[in-house]
Amino acid sequence: MPTFETCNLKQITLSLANKVAGINLLGAELTSFKLNDQEYIWQANPAVWGRHAPILFPIVGKLRNNSFVYQGKAYLMGQHGFARDMEFSVVAQTASSVRLLLQSDENSRKIYPFDFELTVGYTLSEKGVEVSYDVKNVQAKNPMLFSIGAHPGFILPLGETERMEDYEINFFDSTLQSLALYPLVGGHVSKEKELLPVLNGVLPLRRDLFEQDALIMDVDSHTSISIRSKHSGKGVGMRYADFRWLGIWTKSPDSGFICIEPWNGIADTVDHDQQLENKWGIISLDAGEEYKVAYDIFFFE
Repeated sequence: MPTFETCNLKQITLSLANKVAGINLLGAELTSFKLNDQEYIWQANPAVWGRHAPILFPIVGKLRNNSFVYQGKAYLMGQHGFARDMEFSVVAQTASSVRLLLQSDENSRKIYPFDFELTVGYTLSEKGVEVSYDVKNVQAKNPMLFSIGAHPGFILPLGETERMEDYEINFFDSTLQSLALYPLVGGHVSKEKELLPVLNGVLPLRRDLFEQDALIMDVDSHTSISIRSKHSGKGVGMRYADFRWLGIWTKSPDSGFICIEPWNGIADTVDHDQQLENKWGIISLDAGEEYKVAYDIFFFE
């Protein structure tokens, strides 16, 4: 699989035994994870989807009219916020781990009126990588309102002769017989759920699953997932118990990737009044306080 990222980005390499990971300071984005030289992370073909694993902060999803209102003032902000396009700095690093920091500044305050520190951590483990998010409200007073989520893309299919239909999603809950999904309408969420049948917690991938965009669901009985080939057993998994929602997305059946997205935050609902404090799932963090969540990615070879 060719690499499409631009060569001038600052790349950090982590390694542990037979695992090698790459992270860019731009967006603190995981750009590569190789297990025994097998690449698992989507390589950002700009003709298809030009990202690897963007961090969603300080919003998740799309705002109505690409804007929100706070204390009577309107602020413009694109889908998924701005952290994915900002350069982070290294605050700690070992051979197998790194912590990266993004701080508010004069430019960020023009579109997001809060002072913050966002620290992203990557730690290689025996089976994969742990990703952690630490948000701190560094204001002297007033709560900070935000959302945060992950959007890692994984190569699918992994085998050259395989198709999407050779893979299945396992929610590790044998009692699960349906998923209650939140439909997207013009990029915004409807709370009128639609049921998608599954069999004993397993959903075979098929070409029509993503015709209406992402599969969006509550994180309730399931807190882990795997997407694996029914033939080779290769694939990827994730544990996401710290998160409220899960999205699963690909651009089209032949895109060559699939995303597993744990979120604490969600796109505006179709009837949202654009007031940030009224946004569904918005997190309020008191001055001086910290908010920490993490998820684990593990791989099957």
